[in-house]
Formats: sequence, C-alpha cells, structure tokens
Amino acid sequence: MNRFDSPRPVFAEDERTLARVDPHSSAEQLLAREGVFFLKDIAKILEIDPVKFKRRATEIEARGQSTWRVMGARKIWNHWIVRMKAFAPYYRKHFSSRVRRIPAEWDGNTLLEQQGVFYLADVCRFIPFSTNQLRYQAKQNPNARHELGVWKDSEIGAYLVDMKRFAPWIRRLWAEEGPSPLD
Repeated sequence: MNRFDSPRPVFAEDERTLARVDPHSSAEQLLAREGVFFLKDIAKILEIDPVKFKRRATEIEARGQSTWRVMGARKIWNHWIVRMKAFAPYYRKHFSSRVRRIPAEWDGNTLLEQQGVFYLADVCRFIPFSTNQLRYQAKQNPNARHELGVWKDSEIGAYLVDMKRFAPWIRRLWAEEGPSPLD
C-alpha cells in the first residue's frame, strides 16, 4: 500500500470547503474565516499584489519548501488557492500593509494626531501642502525620513509619511511660517 492508498483522510477539516467571499467583508473578517479560497477572490479585499504573491511562492519553492505548508497557498491547474487557517498568519507577517488608509471623515488636525505611516499623496489631501512641495523637501534633506518623517520607500515605490516625526515638523513649520490662525 502506498501513501495515496492510505485510509487516512485526504483533506483537513478546514480544507473541505471552497469558500465564497462576501465582497463587503473587511480584511480581518476574511482572515478570521476558515476554508479554502481562490486567490483571485481575496486579493482585492486583502490588497495583495498577485505579482508579489507569486514571487514569494517562487522563492519558497526555490528553497525546496512547500508553499502549502509555508504560506498556506498552492497552485492547482491554473488557479492559486489559499487555505486561510495557514495563510492568515503568513499574510499578517509578509503581506499586510504597514501603510494606513485615511478615513474620509478626518481633517488635517485629526490626521496630525494619529500614529502610523500613511501615503504622502493621501496626507496632502488633508493639509495645505502639495505632494511636490513635500517630496522636494524630502529630496533636499539627506536625513528626511528621521527629521521630517517623509521618504520614498523603495519596496512600495511611493512616498510615505511617518506621523510620529511628520506631525511635529508640520506644527513647527506652520507656527513659524504659516498665517496666524486669528487672521
């Protein structure tokens, strides 16, 4: 008897269902579910770039490891499938964005009170500075990431803002050179 003729179950409990995705699910709701999902169905909600996903899978395979065991994903015929129970922790470690999105109801003052990293383009929609002005300042300062909280992230390919450093810099800049709030 070979391993394929074994009376052992083929599928684990959470592998027995090809789950459907509610397009209104949040990332956390989706990550908390059990079942097997098509990558194409979860990629938008989890903001997964399929090219980066496949690159990671190729790297795992190149090391002689199983993508199913390491990241909870495998390619069957023409489709990538994801076992959420195994994929969720891998996703949180390797794919979840460290860049926060800005809720539409915030204003510039609310934004400056926040912690975290945001896209510069998003930040500039809430403050009276353009992306060009702030990118220029970042390019002129070799230590911009630590002094201004603005830098171009080579992995993401976009300018980012770290509010921990950016907010105090903007407050000082506005207090020194900006118009009086009483005018």
